[in-house]
Amino acid sequence: MGRVLLCLGEYAGKPYFVERAYADVYSVEELCYCLIKNAYLVDEEIMDEGLPDWLERECGLKSLAEKLRKMKEAGGTPGEYAGMILDYVGYGGREEMEKAKEEMNKGTGLNLYEKRKARADHLAENRKLASALRIYEGLIEELPEEEKELRARVYYNRGVVYAGLFRFRDAAESFRLSYEHMEREDAYIGYLAACRMYMEEAEYLNLTALGGQGHKLALKVEKLMEEALGEFEGTQENRMLFTLNVCREEENAVSYEEEARKIADGLKEQYRNMVTE
Repeated sequence: MGRVLLCLGEYAGKPYFVERAYADVYSVEELCYCLIKNAYLVDEEIMDEGLPDWLERECGLKSLAEKLRKMKEAGGTPGEYAGMILDYVGYGGREEMEKAKEEMNKGTGLNLYEKRKARADHLAENRKLASALRIYEGLIEELPEEEKELRARVYYNRGVVYAGLFRFRDAAESFRLSYEHMEREDAYIGYLAACRMYMEEAEYLNLTALGGQGHKLALKVEKLMEEALGEFEGTQENRMLFTLNVCREEENAVSYEEEARKIADGLKEQYRNMVTE
């Protein structure tokens, strides 16, 4: 059974429009929900004078309105300002509120493009790869030409997401574009590693045998892959594969099929979670 939320104040006759989230809210709880779900977008606009006026006039929350006015006068940050609303209302769990406030403070001083990238990065870190990819794609379409460094970072992170989705050819192209915009070594290493995953061995050797940057960094790629393999050996996934191999060697068909099905089902579920919007 879910936690019961006690509502504060009144349900507004006229909504407050949260511009960054492009949403109308009719209560302070709806405002809190909007702030938590769009924490990465919170900036100076949330400190608009109209918000405490609306809270006082429409929701009857004079005390909260006064606290917000005083915080703005004292020079509080947008993250602190929004955090005060969350704390006052007590909306959501403590962990959820602290995470939202951390996201708000992280976005202070960022422009809208950087905030959207931060949102995509957050989704990617939490393995919501399809959602992250959609934001990266939109950013690449919309970024002004002068945002060369940000574009390079977006291309790089898009490459990481493509690699997570096993789309190594697309990952290689993203890393290559990142390197073209800003010649960072990690982008070229990403490009070579992605090529290493989808190219035939002869094709990859031709790519790296011409000397120069590719030849030098190919040695780093091989070292990184060896380290990754070493790290994999201590994982639960590797232990499952070891168990599967034992079943096969012992010609235990029933156990082998059962273990193989468990592993396959687990991998399918992980992939579904990554590609679900």
